[in-house]
Amino acid sequence: MFKKRIKEEAVQNEAPQNETVQNEFIQGGESDPLKAPKKKLPGWMIIPILAVLALAVWGITKLAPSERAGTALSVVTAGKGNVRQTYNTSGTVESERTKVFYSPVNAPIAKCSAKAGTEVKAGEMLVTFDVTNLERDNEQSKLNELSAKYSNQDAIEQSNRAAASAAQAEVQAANAESTLRNRISEKQNQINQLEQAANAAAGEASANVAKAEELQQKMQENLNQQSTKKAEKENADRELANLAPDAEEAAKEEVRKRAEDATNALSALEQEYRTLEQQMGQIGGTDASGVMQELAAAKQEMEALSASLTDLQNSKSPSVDTGITSGQQSNMQVSENLAELAVLTTEELLNKGKEGIKAEFDGIIANVQAVEGSSAVQGSELFTLVSSKDVYVSLEVPANDFDNLKTGSSAEVKIGKKTYTGKLSSIDRIALPNEKGNPVIKAKVHITNPDENVYIGVNAKVTLNVAEAENVLFLPVEVLNTSADGDFVYVLQEGIVKKQPVELGVVSGNRAEIVSGLEEGAEVVSDTGGSITEGMKATAVEEQ
Repeated sequence: MFKKRIKEEAVQNEAPQNETVQNEFIQGGESDPLKAPKKKLPGWMIIPILAVLALAVWGITKLAPSERAGTALSVVTAGKGNVRQTYNTSGTVESERTKVFYSPVNAPIAKCSAKAGTEVKAGEMLVTFDVTNLERDNEQSKLNELSAKYSNQDAIEQSNRAAASAAQAEVQAANAESTLRNRISEKQNQINQLEQAANAAAGEASANVAKAEELQQKMQENLNQQSTKKAEKENADRELANLAPDAEEAAKEEVRKRAEDATNALSALEQEYRTLEQQMGQIGGTDASGVMQELAAAKQEMEALSASLTDLQNSKSPSVDTGITSGQQSNMQVSENLAELAVLTTEELLNKGKEGIKAEFDGIIANVQAVEGSSAVQGSELFTLVSSKDVYVSLEVPANDFDNLKTGSSAEVKIGKKTYTGKLSSIDRIALPNEKGNPVIKAKVHITNPDENVYIGVNAKVTLNVAEAENVLFLPVEVLNTSADGDFVYVLQEGIVKKQPVELGVVSGNRAEIVSGLEEGAEVVSDTGGSITEGMKATAVEEQ
């Protein structure tokens, strides 16, 4: 926006000129006294001459500006209308929709019709592949899937067999334990009966009760020791039998030593027991001796049965689930899923290879990396397709002009000789240095009505509608003035020039919205031919 101070027009006093004209007019009616004698006009001619002279003076006075009326100044009337502020810039036409196409498969490129700069239609075939290797890979993945399924089936069958065997072993162990418990129960009954018989015999020989009890206690202790040594021997024999064939010889010898020591100790205890029996027989007679021997034997058998039961219970392994665990089942399922996915992957790759690469939308080929006859690697770039229908103008606006940018603002875009409509769609929130090091803000103007004449990468001129006010009070920008106190204009009120502060709104190249300070119809001085001062007298001359 440009504002100019209006210069005050100097007041010209033309009264002397009138006097000059009048003097010249009067002198023109007389003859030179040096060349001709003065003649006295007749009375009938004086009155008309005076009338003409008075009329001339009156006309000249009317034509000359009156000092009382003041200086004539051009004015404009404040009226209402539309004010639109615009911002002009330029940028580069780019595509809003850009897609880089990558190879979906590892396969040779049979044909490539994508050429940089050419226009293509949606669905147009651009790249085809040789799928020979893909078909072989698909067949191999199917075989791998069958192999995984058969392996899982075999594992399930083996697990079922192991489970059946373990169940049978558990039944046998349970039966053996039940048999031992029954025998122990029977033996305990026998012992109870023998103890009763022994007690009866002991009652008959009351004199020898104390000694018999002592011998019986010793015999019982002997039997207990025998049971202990017998259990130690059986444990050692069992441990020796369970040793692995490749166990160290020292370990075997240590077990043999324990078994031999237990055997020797057992023999000594048996010999001692026989001696005690003889002593007992001598005290209680043959009948009591027999009962005691039978009782001792029954108790010894009872200890052996109890030891066997303990060993059986200790030798039982914890219950083990020989079936397929949940983890194994999950792993088997995963292996089958992987095999199935491999089949799906190879089938999908085969299908993708057969489908080739087609244009997904109408556009222009921008960059081509695919070479016909070469082998494409999965994920490698083939070509780039940019849309010619979804386009925008990329702007780089100086950072100082950022206040002219507002998302959603309408725009006029000129590309070559054609003009299109647009809308400011995005604005970066940071100013970054451009190639010249100047801070700029990047923005995008979406072109709403592109056609075949829009070319990607060309320059475009953009006019942004920064602000617009409709049916508002406005003035031409050239009548505005500015000072340290703000904007103001000179208005003419009752023939006097006054300085009037104003508040501006939307300002275009030639109009400025007046938000406050003036009313519609106000006469604003637009004359810039002279110096304008507040308080001077002036008359208004409307601009045409």
